[in-house]
Amino acid sequence: MAVATGSRFLEEIKQEVANSEWSSVRHPFVVGVNNGTIPLHQIRGWALQDSHYRRDVHRLALLRYLRCTDPDIQRRLGGVVAEEAEGTDTGSDGHFQLFLRFANAIGLSEEEVRNAEPLPATAAHIYWAELILWTHPWPVAMAAQMAGEGQAPITSRMMSEGLQKHYGLTAEQAAFFDVHVEADSDHRSLAEDIVVKYIVTEELQAQAMAVVKRKLKLMYDMRSTYAAY
Repeated sequence: MAVATGSRFLEEIKQEVANSEWSSVRHPFVVGVNNGTIPLHQIRGWALQDSHYRRDVHRLALLRYLRCTDPDIQRRLGGVVAEEAEGTDTGSDGHFQLFLRFANAIGLSEEEVRNAEPLPATAAHIYWAELILWTHPWPVAMAAQMAGEGQAPITSRMMSEGLQKHYGLTAEQAAFFDVHVEADSDHRSLAEDIVVKYIVTEELQAQAMAVVKRKLKLMYDMRSTYAAY
């Protein structure tokens, strides 16, 4: 059987993400916040867990930058690092600072956020996200972003709408989510370009699809930690 072209394989990944039983867009937490049915204490619990990943996103983005061997893509990855740290592209603020603003709006102090203990599903996602950067070819590791940033513009919009409509947050307090509608659309485009250019052999495509499927499940499990609160 002939190997799929990079463009064709990209479409296969998109279909996998869209149809997966581990879709973030259909996750009960995301849907529940959008509909206003998740209790506030469970949103706080989810935020405490998600904060661990948010603290590490800048470091993970920097590792992706360092592992990349394509000068043009590395330059674009540098832009991702800058956006995460300072909000340079969106003209906002560092993304973790925006997250802390959201956390404060739902009743969490910065101390509570920084001192929260990660649950196993949270820790597993973070450890795996770094592990693949050291154990897989860098384009394969970047393909995981098709499951992450590939869904984020939709889930972020759903979260922002629900938080403002049902939980009384202002647009400024929900800015963390609104920023990701824009920023992750750009970051998704970068991941797509990497897949088309580099994931063009049967072996790489098998690795990349496995990585995407694992990322979907790990994200789903980490999001499900809200139920522990």
